[in-house]
Amino acid sequence: MNKIQAVVFVGMNPWHRQEINDTVRFLAAACRGRADRLYLEPPRGFREAAGDPAYLAGATRWQREVCDGIEIYAPPLGFAPVFLGLRKLADSHAAAKLDRLLRERYGPSWRERVLVYISSWSYTQTGLVQKLRPRHLLFHILDDSFAFPLIRDHPRVLAGNKSFYRYMMDRSSVVIAVSRELARKYAALYGRPVHVVRNGVDVEHFRPREPGRLPAPAQSPGAAPVPPPEMAGIPRPVLMYTGSINSWVDLPLLLRLAGARPGCSLVLIGHCYEGTVDAGLWRELLDRPNVHWLRSRPYGLLPGYLHCASALLLPRTGAEHSRASDPLKLYEYLSTGKPVVSTALPAVEDFRAFVYVPESREGFAAATDAALKDHGPDRAARQAAMMEKHSWTARVNDIAEILAAHCGLTM
Repeated sequence: MNKIQAVVFVGMNPWHRQEINDTVRFLAAACRGRADRLYLEPPRGFREAAGDPAYLAGATRWQREVCDGIEIYAPPLGFAPVFLGLRKLADSHAAAKLDRLLRERYGPSWRERVLVYISSWSYTQTGLVQKLRPRHLLFHILDDSFAFPLIRDHPRVLAGNKSFYRYMMDRSSVVIAVSRELARKYAALYGRPVHVVRNGVDVEHFRPREPGRLPAPAQSPGAAPVPPPEMAGIPRPVLMYTGSINSWVDLPLLLRLAGARPGCSLVLIGHCYEGTVDAGLWRELLDRPNVHWLRSRPYGLLPGYLHCASALLLPRTGAEHSRASDPLKLYEYLSTGKPVVSTALPAVEDFRAFVYVPESREGFAAATDAALKDHGPDRAARQAAMMEKHSWTARVNDIAEILAAHCGLTM
């Protein structure tokens, strides 16, 4: 067995971005004690960088900080655009510097001792990985990229993703995916094994506390156990959805639910990607008097909102990219012990004993009624306890077993 001394995580979001959560950062945090952890910030792109003068001021050189034992590196020239080959030049420069760093830290044969992890949302980092030439490469498929509208409907972006996938599927030591649907599809497309490692959850962050208290860190030590300010004036019962509001959220279903249950408050927490949803339906939904959109909230505060809900909703469409996903919020919802109501997604099947799933979308309101009526303390406790085996630490253990069995690597 070859012992891995470090894992380089190619990030899909900036490390400190609080309103968006992702699998890559959770796994990096859960690898504590197994190996050194280096997290590479993704390039911001020219448009985003232009609106952030503070970022631009330091973006001409490598930046490093250490956060909870993780070394976070922001490569230089992350604002370089694709045109005129500027992005390619920036990637070559970043790869050369990272190569030197790893040589200094782990010796000239660092490729024998370092694992590079990259997810399917980091397709813009293809050039960096090609130049770095890692021996041990782990590719993680998080969504159905080729069916995702933001990719599928843009020929240049789709072509870039297909080139990225071809390289990763050819060169990776191991490929894992968050759902059986993704594993089957991409294993068939590229003719190689794809192992299933589902998403996970920070169980302690979301677990229910004693009655009347909100889970830490939603309140500081010694603070009065009060709900978040926005929730104080919202009538109960509260039906809550948290997460991105985009093409896989079933807006017609939410609109019907708000109309069918005017005595319930429908609370939405998350960023709306306006170009991906029907603008008319979205405005119509927000015009409902019992609908409250609170926009995004930091991950650290999210449990405080979830524990104010009477039921938690997963209203997903039946689109291909929706059905292939493994929603992070499903694990977070279940960890609270609160009743969960979902449309019929493959990801929900393993949790059917704890999720209220109607036979059709027309039955979603009735399933919500059943959740509010039938979900008692015993079921809530069993549900929350069941999530212990779905922690991010358990997922890292799963990945370590796959690496040992198929690559002869230990972490």
